[in-house]
Amino acid sequence: MPVFPPSPACVLRVITRINHTGRHEVEDVLLREEAYDLICDGKTVARMHCMPTDLEELAVGRLFTLGLLRDARQIASLTIRHPAGQNADHAPPPSPRLAAESAHGPDSLACASTASMASGAFTASVASTASVASTASVASVASTASTASVAEPLFTPEGQRATPLPSPKLRAAGSILVSLAPPPAPEAAAKQADLRLDAAQVHSLQAAFEERCALFRQTGAAHSCALATPEGILLFYEDIARHNALDKLIGAMQLQGVSPQGKLMIFSGRLAVDMLEKAAVSGVCLLMAPGAPSLASVELAQAMRISLLGFVRKDNINIYTCPHRVV
Repeated sequence: MPVFPPSPACVLRVITRINHTGRHEVEDVLLREEAYDLICDGKTVARMHCMPTDLEELAVGRLFTLGLLRDARQIASLTIRHPAGQNADHAPPPSPRLAAESAHGPDSLACASTASMASGAFTASVASTASVASTASVASVASTASTASVAEPLFTPEGQRATPLPSPKLRAAGSILVSLAPPPAPEAAAKQADLRLDAAQVHSLQAAFEERCALFRQTGAAHSCALATPEGILLFYEDIARHNALDKLIGAMQLQGVSPQGKLMIFSGRLAVDMLEKAAVSGVCLLMAPGAPSLASVELAQAMRISLLGFVRKDNINIYTCPHRVV
């Protein structure tokens, strides 16, 4: 199995493990999870708890599946502000598309990127705070931080004041600010041949997909999504949340101008209806996963004429809808 480089979203922590050899202090790999507020034209439309990687794709995909974005050429600007308390030594590096330049002194890093697309381009600016902010300074930044709630004093049945329960501090949140222009005039869609593949191709794609799920093998906490043709995988994204992984994939399709025609999507988990709703918006006509679909997702797939493949495992494929695409 190929070896993939460690993700910048991975961190090592010492934990206590008990197994058949006894009790041990060992290093374990954990995934970073940060909160980002998605702000579109001045309005907060979502708070996303996600790995702090591929945030451009995540923002674009989430706006697309929310129906707020129709075409990536609408994006006039996209600015990413990381949580104020994020340590620069542990912050993930910028996207390979981003060319870094020092523009705001030693405590920040400003980056600019140009993502090329088949039908146009947009410019995204990224501002990242590198120093660790104090609790007071984090709380003072309303747009990028959350304050801790204060617990009310507790009383015993006898009426005596008891020690208050500890109040969990809410983590500081970053933000992704997007400005949109009016959508361009729709282009006439070219009619293309429907997707067809055989069982051997299904199993080959599933095996290739599982090879890429290195982050899950390292942490057990990641979900994955891929876009493929019958010949192989084109795009692959991971996140701590399955919705985020799918939004990243759809966002990448938008940014790179990848047509859904003749493509299929591969998922790492089950096929629930909320995931199927997002995938259907992308225009892809075949979905496959090693898990099971729900009844609602099967009914939606049938109505949308999407082929739904579940329990895709060695020597098995369950085709729940539109079986004509697997020959």
